[in-house]
Amino acid sequence: MMHLSRPRRSNLRPWALGHAALVALSLSAVCGLRAPAFAQAPPTADRSELEAKRKEQEERRKEIERLKAEATRETSDQKEARLRAEAKAARGQEALAKAQAALAAASRRQNRQGQQLMYEAWMLDPTNMDYPFNTAAFAEANNDTEAEFWAYAGFISLAMRELLALGPSNSDYKLQVEERVTKARTRMEVLGNKVGHGEVEVTIDQDSCEIYLDGAYLGKGKGTITALTGQRRVRAECQGFKTIDQAVNVRAGDSNKIPLVATSIEYYGFLIFNVKPNDEVTVFLDDIDLVKRRGVEANAEGSITGTGSKTDPIRLMARKWVIRFQKQGYDRWHRRIEVRRDQITIVNAALEKMSDTVESSGSQ
Repeated sequence: MMHLSRPRRSNLRPWALGHAALVALSLSAVCGLRAPAFAQAPPTADRSELEAKRKEQEERRKEIERLKAEATRETSDQKEARLRAEAKAARGQEALAKAQAALAAASRRQNRQGQQLMYEAWMLDPTNMDYPFNTAAFAEANNDTEAEFWAYAGFISLAMRELLALGPSNSDYKLQVEERVTKARTRMEVLGNKVGHGEVEVTIDQDSCEIYLDGAYLGKGKGTITALTGQRRVRAECQGFKTIDQAVNVRAGDSNKIPLVATSIEYYGFLIFNVKPNDEVTVFLDDIDLVKRRGVEANAEGSITGTGSKTDPIRLMARKWVIRFQKQGYDRWHRRIEVRRDQITIVNAALEKMSDTVESSGSQ
């Protein structure tokens, strides 16, 4: 019969285990094997180098995060475009509500109220063809000759651009637009014998500008419409340019040509500069001493405010500039910079002594 024996206890004492570990480490050193990382602490110089690398990596990480934030941050131009789009969408919703209210008024045979509501919808959303066409229908029911003529003129202005965009297709939608245009032209021929009218062609030197005549949309950059005679108002607006709103006199039977010139909106940004050494340094912007540029407020002629420090940044027109630092005995430093709208531009400059520059160039 087999008997199981208990495991024998080791005769090694704790101090013997420690001695064995030391012997193993000694053998690994003799054999050229590397000791575990915890076996020895790195020298002070190595720790300093590691710390410097960690710091460099941390700074690099922060710079990457800053660049990411800069890339995703909404610029002033983007914000303005977004706000314009949101305002346009809001006007579209308001126009739809007024158009629905106009149809409800028509069901109650309140055509005067319906005409007014539909006209307001047209003015809120002047690129929707349904609104001027329906305004004309209300005006016809109300025997409002001038309103009907003008509404059909506004509809045709929109419809002809729509047909041009549709091209040679023969879709049901295109046929519907063509039928409406035919009706509008027929009615305008009849009404034209009762009201004075003339052709109006409006042009502007910026293709992105939208043109309106008495609220009717003419197009971007240029547009033509048949308008009622008398004093009318032409409006042109686009991002980055001042809105034009002026009176024009339309003469019967004439081809009234109205050229417009857009004026840029003056945007401003901020400038901070750090220059070393910073004593007795003259700063120039586009070759004009900074001191001579300071004024009560910044303007398009080049006046600025502020000194250029973090606490008192320079406010100046947003555009490209040449900045130059000049100090006696030092090489001149200059750069072309771009000041962006509502943003801070920071310029860091280290001036070099002329003697240092000469010596370094002579040693090459």
